[in-house]
Amino acid sequence: MMKNKILALMVFALLAAGLQAQTTLNELYREFAGAENVTKVNLNGLALMLARPFMEDHGSGKLTSIRVLSLEECRQEVKERFSRAALSFRDEEYELFLNANDKDEKARIFVKIEDEVIREMVIMTMGDDPALVHLKGKFRPSDIDEMSNGGR
Repeated sequence: MMKNKILALMVFALLAAGLQAQTTLNELYREFAGAENVTKVNLNGLALMLARPFMEDHGSGKLTSIRVLSLEECRQEVKERFSRAALSFRDEEYELFLNANDKDEKARIFVKIEDEVIREMVIMTMGDDPALVHLKGKFRPSDIDEMSNGGR
């Protein structure tokens, strides 16, 4: 009986430690949004409506929000900290869509899918020009294919 309680406590402690090691999207954004020399851009609602005439039309995908953090001008220590945090990004709401590793750069794309529609896309780049891009809207996988092929 005592062994079962001890075993249950150990399992619970390991699970709790694993959950704390995860980095969610909002935690990642909040941690680096206040960094010195970071560039932040938030576009939604009216700003996107005003920009729509200047944007290329890519299928029926509807973009409702864009949030960008660029750490290009930040100190190297901040860039490295962002890269470590981005590599440990784990948010149960998003699934990995693309993972690309080059010699000095890494990129991860995560998506949130509801009813076979991509509702959110998170793009993280790591290396000399780290960035986080968070897109919200309604996109079909065919919209993504069309955008990646230059609208063809």
